[in-house]
Amino acid sequence: MLALVAQITGNKAGTAYHKIVNAHIYEDQLELMRDVQLKRKPFPSPKLIINPDIKSLEDIETWVTMDDFKVEGYQCHEPIAYPFSV
Repeated sequence: MLALVAQITGNKAGTAYHKIVNAHIYEDQLELMRDVQLKRKPFPSPKLIINPDIKSLEDIETWVTMDDFKVEGYQCHEPIAYPFSV
């Protein structure tokens, strides 16, 4: 959304911050979190390509589809099968 609004307004996208509140790690998940997830090296950030013909909010409301967006260079680690805690 940040990149899309920046494109429409003719500005450069800055940085968006998100705060996670009330996240939980349960005792039976601690070992996988500590020994696997926290030791992973992050991959380089992917690049979002937005159709340059999108120039207004009206464009988004009338003709823009998912085909007008492309993500290049996305990589992810194998999933971690955390136990489900109740």
